Amino acid sequence: MTNRRMLGTLLMASLAMVFGTPALPQAYPARAVTIVVPFPAGGSPDVLTRIIAEKVSANWGVPVVVEARPGAGGSIGAAHVARSPADGYTLLLATLSHVTNPGLTAGKSTWHPADDFSGIVELVNAPVVALVPASLPVRTLKEFVEYAKQRPGQLNYLMPGVGTSMHLNTEMLRLSSGIELQPIAYKGVPPGMPDLLTGRLAFAMSPMSVARGHVASGSLRALAVASPTRVKDLPDVPTFAEAGFPDAQVVSWYALVAPSKTPAAVRQRLNEEFTKALADPGVRDRLAQAGAMISDRSTPEQVDTMLKQQTVRWEQALKKIKIDKE
Repeated sequence: MTNRRMLGTLLMASLAMVFGTPALPQAYPARAVTIVVPFPAGGSPDVLTRIIAEKVSANWGVPVVVEARPGAGGSIGAAHVARSPADGYTLLLATLSHVTNPGLTAGKSTWHPADDFSGIVELVNAPVVALVPASLPVRTLKEFVEYAKQRPGQLNYLMPGVGTSMHLNTEMLRLSSGIELQPIAYKGVPPGMPDLLTGRLAFAMSPMSVARGHVASGSLRALAVASPTRVKDLPDVPTFAEAGFPDAQVVSWYALVAPSKTPAAVRQRLNEEFTKALADPGVRDRLAQAGAMISDRSTPEQVDTMLKQQTVRWEQALKKIKIDKE
């Protein structure tokens, strides 16, 4: 090969590398990826995200940083990510509050849960369970509804925070069944457990991690789980749908999203890596111990569809539920 031909070949190869570069650079991720969790450090969203992020980081060899940005029921963290560059380096852990917050803030939200974000992968569902004190003379959710109807406005329930899945699950049960329950506010579920155990509270929705020991000891009775399917820890306890109240079921989900306009190739790469981490037996065991179930919505497109559907559902539902807007 002559020097001129060799030079021409090298030039063509260089041009191909420059102009033929795919949307996803081979170097991605070239630096740390940050997942913003819009809730306090140490809570379930933070803990579950760290379990998964640790495995992705180990697989990649690039740090995956979990950053807690709590405040305003998740709005502060969501607003930060919505304003971030759409380059795949700043992501958001979206939960149920992501689609309920705009409807609970009296039009003050600066971001839209579906329009300002693009889906990556739904990570887990975190089932919550309907509980009553063992002293209450009911054994099924239908029996509890009948019991409450005979005592309108006389029964209290544990309300661990406005707009939480536990709060909305109870409100949807109230709405769909026609019962009247009085909310008693607590800063989370654990602080309200003593009052549930003594019978001051007649009803509560609780994360599995909090409920498990009390149900096993017999001090509390599980009536139904808010989950697409029955949970391993409570195989004899029906889902809300199985118990006869499908419209009351509020599934607590955790999904990974990015700012809108994040390139599809970047989202697909992230999807593949997080899906790989979720398939790891060690990760699955740790998530199960924390009370989480791997989700079956695994593609970016499925997450986008879910966000749109959930946004519409809660826009309509919150108009019917009497909740004071912030």
